[in-house]
Amino acid sequence: MPFYRALLSYPSTALSVTLPLIPATDQWGNWAVFTGTAAASPWLGRNTAVGKLLGAPVTAMASVFLLATVGVLAPGGSEAARSLQILSLQLATPLILLGADLRNATARCGPLLLSFLTAATATVLACIVGWKLTGTALTKALGRDGLVIAAALMAKNVGGGINYVAVCRSLGASPTAVAAGLCVDNIFALVYFPVTSALALGRPDVEATRAQRDENQNEWTDNSIIRQRETNLTDASISVESTSTVLFLAAALLWLGERIGGTAGALPTCTLLTVALASNAPRSWMAPLQPAAHVAGTLGLYLFFATAGAPGIAVAESVKASLLPLTAFLGLLYTIHGSLLTILGKWGGQRLAFLAPQRLLVASSAAIGGPATAVALAQGSGWTTLQVPSVLVGNVGYAIATFAGLGYFQLFR
Repeated sequence: MPFYRALLSYPSTALSVTLPLIPATDQWGNWAVFTGTAAASPWLGRNTAVGKLLGAPVTAMASVFLLATVGVLAPGGSEAARSLQILSLQLATPLILLGADLRNATARCGPLLLSFLTAATATVLACIVGWKLTGTALTKALGRDGLVIAAALMAKNVGGGINYVAVCRSLGASPTAVAAGLCVDNIFALVYFPVTSALALGRPDVEATRAQRDENQNEWTDNSIIRQRETNLTDASISVESTSTVLFLAAALLWLGERIGGTAGALPTCTLLTVALASNAPRSWMAPLQPAAHVAGTLGLYLFFATAGAPGIAVAESVKASLLPLTAFLGLLYTIHGSLLTILGKWGGQRLAFLAPQRLLVASSAAIGGPATAVALAQGSGWTTLQVPSVLVGNVGYAIATFAGLGYFQLFR
C-alpha cells in the first residue's frame, strides 16, 4: 500500500492532539513555559520589532497569552501560574530595591528631583480627576477591582511596573483585572514614549552643576550608564555568595514585613524596610550585592509578567468588558500629566531650573516608565548631565509609588 494511502487510512483518533498540550495540573510543565518565556523575552525585546515596541516584560506577558489562547497552556490560568506569580512578585519587590542605589539620592539628583516630584504630582492629580470622571464606569465594569486597578495604574505611572503589581497584590486584584490594566496602559505607553522622544529632539543639554559634573566623571563615564546599572546582566561580581545573600535578605525582609504589617500590609512594610536597609547599610557591604539583586529582581519581574498572561483569552474578555472605562481613565491620566508639565515648562522653563523642558521630559519618562526609559531618553538626546540623576529619581519613584497608590485607594474607597 502506498505511504500516503496508509497515512490516510490511519485512524484519526490516533493522530488527534489533546488540548491543552500542558494541562493546568502539570506544575512543572507550566513553570517550564513561564521560565522559558522569561528567558526569551529580553532577547525578543532587543531584537524584534514587536519586542522593541512592547518592552521585554510585556513581551513575556503577550507570549504566554498567545500560548494559552492557542491551547499550549490551559486557558483561564492554573494553580502553578498563581503560585509562581505570588512568589515572583513578592521576591522581586525587595530585590529590585536592594539592587537600586538609593544612598544620598536626594543630594545627588540636583534639580531633577524637584522635576520628578512635579511629574509625580501631575500623575496624582490626573488620577484624581480620572477617577472622579470615570470611577462609576470602572466600578461597573470591574467591581471593586476598578478602584484597585486605578490605584495600581497611578503607582505604575509614578514608579514602575513593580509598583503596579505590588499594589494589585496588596489590595487583592483578580488576575484578569491585573492583566487588563496592563494591556490598556501599554497601548498608551506605545504612543507616549515616541512623543517624548520627538519633543526632546534638538534640545541642548542643561547646564550641569559642579557636583553633577564630578558625579558623571567619577562614576559614570563613556556613556555606559545603562550597561552598568540597568541592563548589566552579566556582571562579573555576581556570584553564588552574593545571589544567596540577596535571596536571604529578600526572604527575611518579606518575613518581617508580614510579621509587622500582616498579610495585607506585608509588601508595603517590606518596601519600607528595604528602602531603610538599602539607604543606611554600609556602602562597602551593599555595593557588591547590588548586581545580583538587580538581576534576580528583574527575573522576578519578568516571571510575574509571564504569569499575568496565563489566563489567555479570559484576559481578552476582561479587557473587552473594561476597555472603554480603562481607556477613558488612562486617556485622562496621560493627557493631564503631559498637559500640566507642558504648561509648567513653558511658564517656568526660563525662570526655574527644575522646570526646564529637558528635565521635565526626563522626569516624566522616569515616572511613566521607570529609570531605564528615563536614562534611555537622556542618553539618546545627548543630555549627559541628566543621565545619572535620571536613574536616581527613577529609583526614588520605585521607593514611594506603592505607598502613593495605596493612599489613593484609601482616599476613594
